[in-house]
Amino acid sequence: MTKELFAILCAALVALVVLLAVAGVLARRRRQRDIEPPQPWTDAMPTLVVDALYVATTRAGDRYDRVFAHGLGFRGRTRVAIDPDGVQLVADRTEVRIPAERIRSVERATWTIDRVVEPGGMIVISHSLGADVDTCLRIIGDDREAFDALRGLVRTRTQSTGEGTTS
Repeated sequence: MTKELFAILCAALVALVVLLAVAGVLARRRRQRDIEPPQPWTDAMPTLVVDALYVATTRAGDRYDRVFAHGLGFRGRTRVAIDPDGVQLVADRTEVRIPAERIRSVERATWTIDRVVEPGGMIVISHSLGADVDTCLRIIGDDREAFDALRGLVRTRTQSTGEGTTS
C-alpha cells in the first residue's frame, strides 16, 4: 500500500466518523422535539440563592438519556435562585426558570449520566418541559437548606374524579 492510498483511506475514515457523529446529533434532536424550551428568568425576589453545579437534565426515569435540546446538554457552574413561585438557574449559559406548578418532585440521588457522587449528594428536580424531565444539581457546600426550600415548592396535587365513595 502506498503512502498516498493510506492517506486517502485515513481521510475517508475521518470523514465517515464525522458524518456518523453529525447524523447522531441530528437524530437526537429529532427524538427531543417534544421538549419545550425552558421559560426565561423572571424578576422574582429569591428567598435563597446558592452556588451549584448543573449536572444534567435527562428524560424522567432514564438517567442515561441526556437532554441536549435548548442548551441543556452540558454541565457547569450555576447559581440557583429559589423563590416562592419556582426556581431559576443558568445551564450552559441558558437561563432556565422552573415554575413551582411544573415541579413533580424533589429527591436526592447518587448518580446520573457520567456523574457519581456520595449517597444523596445530588438534588433531582423532576419537572415538565412539555415532556417529563429530571434536572440534577449538586449544591456547593451544605445543601440541606436548598433541598428543603426546593421540596417546599412541590405542590400537593389533589385529584377530584367526581365520583363519590361507597360505604
